[in-house]
Amino acid sequence: MKKIVFLIFCGVIIGLALSLATAEMIERTGGKDFCSSCHSMQGVSLAYEEGVHGGMNPIGFKARCVDCHLPQDSVFHYVKAKAYNGAKDVLGEIFWAKSFDWIGNLKNKEEFTYISGCEKCHDLKAMHYDIPKAFSAHKDFLDGTVTSCLQCHENVGHKNIREHLINKN
Repeated sequence: MKKIVFLIFCGVIIGLALSLATAEMIERTGGKDFCSSCHSMQGVSLAYEEGVHGGMNPIGFKARCVDCHLPQDSVFHYVKAKAYNGAKDVLGEIFWAKSFDWIGNLKNKEEFTYISGCEKCHDLKAMHYDIPKAFSAHKDFLDGTVTSCLQCHENVGHKNIREHLINKN
């Protein structure tokens, strides 16, 4: 009986240690310092720093890369997308970053940005009472006519990204 209790205890400790290590790794690899450590991301990083989500706003708030570029609707979707995108980014940096068409790929920006990230911080329904003009401006999104924040807010996360990409890549 003591052996079984000891094995269960050891299993719990190992599971807890692995869970904490995984959570720490996920946390440390979610911000600008990590994401911009690759040479191919320098233009993207500079554009982010100049934008409202990079701290150029009245309160100095800085969104993390994962706030916009990973789904925020569930932990499962978040971790699954982080693992997939992380592997894809590492392989991309090694094999095809130099030949990647960063400027041409801007037309696909909606594939790399999750609306659940926008909705996590920007509650459009609350705007109805707080900022009626902003709520009115977002009616097309709320009724489904506009399906992505990026259709209207093209450079929201990366100010002047096209110019930065031309200069850095």
